[in-house]
Amino acid sequence: MKNSAASHQTSPTPAHGLESVENALSLLLLLRKQGRVRLSEAADHLGVARSTAHRLLATLRGRGFAVQGADKAYRPGPALYRLGMSQRSDYELVESARPHMLWLNERLGETVHLVIRAGAEARFLHSIEGTHALRVGSRAGAVLPAHLASGGKALLAELSVAELAEIYGAQGAGHPDTDPETLHRRLGAVRRRGYAVNIGETERGVSAVGAAVHEPGGRAVAAITVSAPSLRFTRARLDEAAAVLREAVHRMEAAF
Repeated sequence: MKNSAASHQTSPTPAHGLESVENALSLLLLLRKQGRVRLSEAADHLGVARSTAHRLLATLRGRGFAVQGADKAYRPGPALYRLGMSQRSDYELVESARPHMLWLNERLGETVHLVIRAGAEARFLHSIEGTHALRVGSRAGAVLPAHLASGGKALLAELSVAELAEIYGAQGAGHPDTDPETLHRRLGAVRRRGYAVNIGETERGVSAVGAAVHEPGGRAVAAITVSAPSLRFTRARLDEAAAVLREAVHRMEAAF
């Protein structure tokens, strides 16, 4: 009995350590669920003092599981994305992309867009207009068929035939352009060169080039596109713009 008691006394349960681990995990789940957490919210959620919540959030930030924006709120960090535990919100994508979009806009003088795919549609999250008198206007909030828009093509090119069939149906909803096998084959050129082109397919007189942006785990989360009047965006000019576009995409991916 004595030995048993002695053994029990020398192996105390690390209650405080377990509580810290539980609180940290709880904050990770909160970040994943809400996408944005303020210090006061974290403290209230855990039922702890702000100083305790701040220490936990600082630890998560130090390990890459959280980042803190200019508004002082905490958001999921790159470590969470690498583990596939979270997805970037539209706000986060715009915040991440904007510096690189501005760089691209300054280099080319043309209108730059940030695009995501929602099913069979390409949705424009943000635009920075070009500096030329004759230019493509902002498309923020616009929706276009993904298989026609340059950003949509760039994102669809990341998918397998089976994944395309989930979007368009096994027969492409009766439309030859969206037959999964045909579409996957046609997007092979996008996969080979690393960017997609749209010459008047969605709007007469407008041409565009787009490339997918990948997060650390390799998943394509958005596309950056450049559009201009077709009179100025000749095929040679499109290829030149594509090289600068790909550099902007690499810069954004490196900053994730």
